[in-house]
Amino acid sequence: MVQRILVLDGSPAGESACGTAACVVQNNGHLRVLAIRQEAGKQAAEGVSLLAAEVLQQAGWSLAQGNAPELVAVVVGPGSFTGLRASCAAAAGYAVGVGCPVVGVTRAEALAPELDAALAAAGADLSGWLVVTAARRGRVFVEDPQGAWPINITDWVAPQGKWLVAGEARSVLAFPSAVSCALTHPDVEQVAAAALQRLRGELPERCALPLYVDPPEAKLPANGLRAAPI
Repeated sequence: MVQRILVLDGSPAGESACGTAACVVQNNGHLRVLAIRQEAGKQAAEGVSLLAAEVLQQAGWSLAQGNAPELVAVVVGPGSFTGLRASCAAAAGYAVGVGCPVVGVTRAEALAPELDAALAAAGADLSGWLVVTAARRGRVFVEDPQGAWPINITDWVAPQGKWLVAGEARSVLAFPSAVSCALTHPDVEQVAAAALQRLRGELPERCALPLYVDPPEAKLPANGLRAAPI
C-alpha cells in the first residue's frame, strides 16, 4: 500500500494564483499532512518545484534515505496555463527521478466526494453540482462530473434546473435557481485521496498532463517565425 505521497498544485488562476506542495502520509487508509508549503502569486505556481524541494526536506523524504515518495499526485486543471504546465512537468520529472507513479486529478475529481455528499444533503430537487473557478479576463472555468469548459461571463446562459454551485468564482455566474456551496478548491488530502482512487482503478484513466480547456495566450509573430539559423 502506498504510504508516502507528494502532492503538487499550481492550478489556481487569476487573483487566486498560488503554488502548493505537500508531503502526505497514508496510514491504515487515513491521510495526514506531514509537511506543506503554499505561496500566493503566479511566480509561486510556476516555481512549485522549489516548494516541493522544501517540503521534501521538511519531511525528511529522499531517495538516498530510502523513503522517497511512492506516488506523485498533481492537479491537472482546469486553471492557469503556465501553472499547470510547470506543476505537471515538475511532477513527471520527480516521478521519473525516484521511479514512482505520477497521477493527475482535476479539481472537481478531488472535490467530488464532498460535493456528492453536499448534493445529497441539499435535497432531491437539485440537478447536480458545478464547480466555477477563476480564469482570465472576463472568463471562468466550469467543471461538472463529465468534464470542464471555459465560459465567457458575458455569454453565460445558465443551464435549466437548480444546481449546487461551488468554486471560488461561483458568485460570478448568475443562476435563476442555485444553492451556494462553500467548497472552493481541494485541499492536499482530497487531491491525494483522488490520486489513490485513480491508482487503484476506481476512477477512469487520465494522463498526468495539463487539462487545457482554454486556448493559450501565446501568438505567432505578425511577421512570421524567424528563419532557422545557418
